[in-house]
Amino acid sequence: MSSQTRQLTIHTGVVNRLAKELKSYIAEADKQKERVAQMEDNHDDEYEIRQQRRVLAESEQMIPDSQKRLAKAITDLDDLVASAEDELSATDEYKKAQDALTAAREQTGES
Repeated sequence: MSSQTRQLTIHTGVVNRLAKELKSYIAEADKQKERVAQMEDNHDDEYEIRQQRRVLAESEQMIPDSQKRLAKAITDLDDLVASAEDELSATDEYKKAQDALTAAREQTGES
């Protein structure tokens, strides 16, 4: 495996992992919002509601950081794909990198 192929594989994995992580944080925040709303509707203990709001705030704070890291990883992989296009365009790793870029851009709303 050439150095460029190896880098392409590593960066593709990073983009996939960060996209999955971002999706997970968004789902966690949505679930926590529902939990807080349900607790408020049920008039649960105010202390418990405050604690759940703190958990929600922590979850929501993770989303922008994950978005930034994913955007940087997308840029890095895009640069690597562009520089390796001539040599690696026929390889599976190149196709996987393209697929990862497409999926990550769809998730982040980039084009």
